[in-house]
Amino acid sequence: MRSSEQIQKAVKELAARLPHDKITFADVAKEAGVHWTTVQRFFGSKEAMRTFILQKYRDPSLADTRTKILDAAARLFAKHGYNGATLDLVAADTGMTKGAVYWHFSSKSDLFLALCERSLDRLLNRLPGQVHKVFASDNPTESLRRLLQSEFEACKEGGGERPLLFFEFIANSREPQIRKKLNEAFTKLIQGTSVLLKELQDRRLITKDAEPHNLAVTLHALINGAVLMWLTAPDQVSFQSLAAEISSVLWQGIRPESNRN
Repeated sequence: MRSSEQIQKAVKELAARLPHDKITFADVAKEAGVHWTTVQRFFGSKEAMRTFILQKYRDPSLADTRTKILDAAARLFAKHGYNGATLDLVAADTGMTKGAVYWHFSSKSDLFLALCERSLDRLLNRLPGQVHKVFASDNPTESLRRLLQSEFEACKEGGGERPLLFFEFIANSREPQIRKKLNEAFTKLIQGTSVLLKELQDRRLITKDAEPHNLAVTLHALINGAVLMWLTAPDQVSFQSLAAEISSVLWQGIRPESNRN
């Protein structure tokens, strides 16, 4: 059997047992009986290998199990806080063993990070429809105000426990690998937002004077900063007033040239 066939066979067998993002070149090499550099040459990069696995060998039952764990973790982190939630509680909530949870997530921080990544992915997935609806409307300022207020109000659910957990996690994460993954997740969000803003510029729905990447950072910083201020001094922050103020200031700065006096 050729090495390429051995590698594909090994990947298929590993994909039946492991989440795609936990499979390494070394795992495949050991299973296939080849050197890890042979696996690297075959795929080119870890990302390419994992994309290959998702496309060809994804096991729906593994994905379902991972989703159940994430859903349980979301409930338990909200109920007990980051420090109070444990993998034992997650396992009990899902009816799984702790070992089964560890099969998908190496630690509590790894599990919480996966929740953050899922939340950011969902935000990025719904962003195109929201953004195009706002800036294609007859009254962009009002549409933007409604969108901002909706996002702010969502943060207030459960007394603001979800954003509080997130900021707490970022502030206390010292592991280089966690920092790296957080950086990757937010880079994906900012780059995705930049692409949307560039499309709006091309359609002449917002000004071309703003640099898309910097504008994307500014938008997310405004929203996250407002939420952080609300968590810190809630009696000083009215989301209703803030949404109106931010939308008005933003529109004045990014409205298209044809809409300027």
